[in-house]
Amino acid sequence: MDFDYRLLAKYLTGMLSPEEMKQVEEWRALSIDNEEVFSELIRLRVSWKFTQYNTPERIEKALDGLNAKINNRKRFQVFRTVMRYAAVILLLFSFSYVGWNYLKPDRYVTVTVKQGEDVKKIVLADGSSVWLKAGSSLKIPETFAKNDRKLSLQGEAFFDVAKNDQLPLYVSTNYVNIKVLGTAFNVKTDEKRQNVETVLTRGKVALLDKQWNAVLDMSPGEKVTYNSNKNEYTTEVVDVNICTAWRLNQFVFENVTLREIVNQLSVKFNVNINLESTKLARRKFRCVINEDESLPDILKLLKYLAPIQYRIEGKEVFIYDLCESAVENIFRFLI
Repeated sequence: MDFDYRLLAKYLTGMLSPEEMKQVEEWRALSIDNEEVFSELIRLRVSWKFTQYNTPERIEKALDGLNAKINNRKRFQVFRTVMRYAAVILLLFSFSYVGWNYLKPDRYVTVTVKQGEDVKKIVLADGSSVWLKAGSSLKIPETFAKNDRKLSLQGEAFFDVAKNDQLPLYVSTNYVNIKVLGTAFNVKTDEKRQNVETVLTRGKVALLDKQWNAVLDMSPGEKVTYNSNKNEYTTEVVDVNICTAWRLNQFVFENVTLREIVNQLSVKFNVNINLESTKLARRKFRCVINEDESLPDILKLLKYLAPIQYRIEGKEVFIYDLCESAVENIFRFLI
């Protein structure tokens, strides 16, 4: 797609026609990089500095300065309209900390862990460590900016951030942003439910909305869930060891039903697990299971924890109450 980047300058001044705005929206949807550039433009447009300096007098003043640098009068006539819009950006560059840097997409490296793959540990240039869960991706700049460290996450990751009082780290998601100085925390995005869960293990983080405004500060042991549909934040106290155990390749089940456990095992091992007893399905367990254990080993562990019996028939697994199994065997013997 051939895109006229002058339209971005027109967008800043609010002078796009509906047809031009449609072109910008089409360009925006082409890639994640374009989306991030456009997001920065939105921030730039609504900032107070832009409102302050976007006046006809200041635009004309900047235009006159540009005119002195152009010797060819005809060329100036051709580009006068374009330069009128560009002058606004040049003014912003002169009077604030924003400017053309907002229009230049940074170079990023995207690390992706596919479904079914093991957890991947990533060590960043500043010494921070990130554990990335299967089905997740992390976008990392090739070099951090001078005034911040910014990452973009889709899926779930655990961060152990190297402390730097002068250089905060930002984790961006589709729904909220997180500001960190030096701490450990877990972030899980759920695109289906359109929410983000943040669990703080130690230190302190600040949750920001998509416009980078501070919303609330978290304390260790808290989990904050943001629901974008309701635009609502809910806070609860959790066991952080359980919430973050996945990075150690462990399943941690804390007072969960056998039904919930077998649902996860069904997905992991690609089998259909049948619970023959409703009472058994509601039975609750507390256990830790290593993800590298085989399904028979896990079933043996569950058998030690509760009076159950099981059998495996190819892709079908049957779990039933031990008492019911005994009655069934007696009945078969009598027959």
